[in-house]
Amino acid sequence: MAGGVVRFKLEMKPIDVYIPDTSALVENPDALDQLLKPGNLVVLLHQVLEELGRLQGSRTKSEGVRAAARVATRKILSYRDAGVIQHNPERFLRGDAPFDSFPTTAGGGVIAWEPNGLAITNGDGDNAIIHAARRIRAMGNGNGRLRVVLISEDSNMLLRCDALGLAAEPLRFGKLELKSPADVFDGVVELTVPDAVIDAFVASGAPRERSLPLDALPTLPQEPVWNLGLVLRAGEREVVARVDLERNAACELRFAQYWDSRRGTWTPRTVLGFTPADPRQVLGLEFLLDPATQLVVLDGPAGSGKTRMTVVAALYLLCGQPSNFKVHQRSQPLSMPGPGYDNGLILLRPEHSSSRFEMGFLPGDHDDKLSPWLEPFFQAIRSVSLANGHDFQRDLEAAGRLTLLSTSLLRGLDIENSLVLVDELQNGDRHLAKTLMSRFCASSKVVLSGCLDPVQIDNPYVDWKSNALTRIKQAYRGFGPYVAQVRLVNNYRGPISTKADEL
Repeated sequence: MAGGVVRFKLEMKPIDVYIPDTSALVENPDALDQLLKPGNLVVLLHQVLEELGRLQGSRTKSEGVRAAARVATRKILSYRDAGVIQHNPERFLRGDAPFDSFPTTAGGGVIAWEPNGLAITNGDGDNAIIHAARRIRAMGNGNGRLRVVLISEDSNMLLRCDALGLAAEPLRFGKLELKSPADVFDGVVELTVPDAVIDAFVASGAPRERSLPLDALPTLPQEPVWNLGLVLRAGEREVVARVDLERNAACELRFAQYWDSRRGTWTPRTVLGFTPADPRQVLGLEFLLDPATQLVVLDGPAGSGKTRMTVVAALYLLCGQPSNFKVHQRSQPLSMPGPGYDNGLILLRPEHSSSRFEMGFLPGDHDDKLSPWLEPFFQAIRSVSLANGHDFQRDLEAAGRLTLLSTSLLRGLDIENSLVLVDELQNGDRHLAKTLMSRFCASSKVVLSGCLDPVQIDNPYVDWKSNALTRIKQAYRGFGPYVAQVRLVNNYRGPISTKADEL
């Protein structure tokens, strides 16, 4: 006893004091429930509550972020209504009260408001959060049994904490257990096989009907799933196939290549002047043209042809081949459906700038404001139009079949009878992933593309494990015959672009 104050010896079990910042609660509102485990203390900061309130009505944030802020606020309110949020946690932090003297939540942890004290912001919310975390840590100095950790999804916040010697971690809950971007589902397996395997595949049936039982192949490095792409090589010979789980077979492609009987080999098809340059592009075009494949996911580095391929396939499916562009009949896709997708083409991408310099206010109507974000699509459409001597964009606009859509306007939509192209999805978050994928009806075809290179992720609140593209790729892995994924690997823009990979 010193000065009439009783100091309790801390429990033998170390106590983790978690301080979630705004980005953590917005990334996963269930973080509170996960953090509130037995032996944990979660402290809610005043600055975080203020930021959650601002986010709910923000005009600059996506609807997914606004909705997540509302969910997080309602979750905190439910804890308040249950009477379990504690005041004056400094009694425990300073060693004046045992941890087990505080009532616990249903999960077994203790939740408390930020201790009273002077808030220093310097006009910066991050400063206020860091100051509060350091002040809480200082209260526990000397008792040796507390571990104060700031939980954040803001990469800059994590770095600042580390520079100040403050423990900080990203959320571990609701994230995918992956070690590197290479562990994200590839969608394609490349194998070296004996010549006999290639011979057996070629002899298995008529062109476009060939197949080979999966048991006849060497052991695959992964469990086969629907539409897994297979590239089988034996010396200079090569077979590109797709897995059909119902038949348990590797089946010949039907849309992106044709059998050249004179040369005894497969040749990639030319579609609207575009010819696939490698087996992975052949597989990508196959699934893009296949009307039975409702969801196609393409990922790959800059210059790998993602946007060009998706635009070529979309224009072909919607408009067909212009009559003034002559290609050998054998190279044309066969058994293609007639004009479909009555609501036409929908273009969208997450509105995240590739630099800190924002464009500010954009004049004009809805389409005028979205056009700069969707310029890569329009550039590809113009390029395909020039190659074919036909203005595809004019045709689509004249027929009312071209729609520009903002990701902030997705909620409540039913997207049906449409062909949807989504680019740069690596900049979306888990809220966009859920909102986006829940919009599509069975009558639509959806093409998602992006790059998982961390350098290509412009959204500071996601990384290669937590962004929308990775989440969708992993969630829909082998989902069924109507889903296909392909990772492209080569940059075809030229040596200048390829050299940029070293920057």
